[in-house]
Amino acid sequence: MRVLFVVMLAACRHGSAPPPPPPTCVETAAHVRTLLGREDQHAREIQQVFQTRCRDDQWAPDVRACMVSTQSFKDPKHCKARLSIAQRSHLDADLQAAAAAERARQYPPPCLLYQELVDKMATCDKLPPSAREAMRTGLDALKQNWTGLDDPRRYKDVSDACKAAAEAMRQAGTSLGCAL
Repeated sequence: MRVLFVVMLAACRHGSAPPPPPPTCVETAAHVRTLLGREDQHAREIQQVFQTRCRDDQWAPDVRACMVSTQSFKDPKHCKARLSIAQRSHLDADLQAAAAAERARQYPPPCLLYQELVDKMATCDKLPPSAREAMRTGLDALKQNWTGLDDPRRYKDVSDACKAAAEAMRQAGTSLGCAL
């Protein structure tokens, strides 16, 4: 009887349950979004970046598990360091594009109009190629000053500058006979 009892005990598993499966890319991206603490378009874009990069770059299960185990950006687990150089580069590039899109949404409407006019003017065949390039370079330089827009005075100053630039672009386009 005693032998039977020992055999039965040996046959029983007293170990822990098998570990849960690693989080999916969808779950990983959703967790990153919750860490952002925002529910806006930018947060959705960041979530999409993580989901796409995870899926397309085939992030390893331990990377996904690391990200999901992160509880706060203030206490990072440095999961990104576990990605390959190429995977990190893809993620960084997509995050930079999402950040640029977020900044563009914050531009004053006259600045968006000015950018649109520059784009239209660049297609005008009456404008010399060198002038098109100078126009684009000027726009890029001007965009570098489109910062600090959370300050209402700065927002107004930038908006006024863009309004004046847009009006000058319209006049230039009209004088050249370009359709704007």
